[in-house]
Amino acid sequence: VAIGERMEPIQVQKTMFKFANEAGAPRAEIYDFEPYNWGPCSFKIYDDLEELREERLIDFEPTGRGLSQYRLTEAGKARSAVLRASAEPKILRKMDEIRAWVTSRTFNQLLRDVSDQYPGSAINSLFRLAQSATVIAALTARIDALQAASNALEE
Repeated sequence: VAIGERMEPIQVQKTMFKFANEAGAPRAEIYDFEPYNWGPCSFKIYDDLEELREERLIDFEPTGRGLSQYRLTEAGKARSAVLRASAEPKILRKMDEIRAWVTSRTFNQLLRDVSDQYPGSAINSLFRLAQSATVIAALTARIDALQAASNALEE
């Protein structure tokens, strides 16, 4: 995803989470995350996005699923170019790499991959609970079918 293209809230959260854990950026430049419904979450990100919107550096656009997508405005692109020019190249490359990785995944792939990479971040994840429930239901159905087959053989 190039600068100016849209990102959904989950993509912003996971990009910043991976950046916090992988980029080697100074502590003052990263967010604190907590395990939440869809994996690691920093509510401060939403406050900062709202501030960027008030400064007209980003726009929010509805996705049609009750969420917003975020996109840099022309002023935001100009500000981003200034910040990128002064950023440490190694950290900037890592941010671009992470953003490309995050935006190349579907919603489910992204949640699964991040929780696989950082299991502690998924302890409260509704996604993990849903996956577990699906597996348990499938195993229970298989056990029931095997039990029924066993009972039929005994008759």
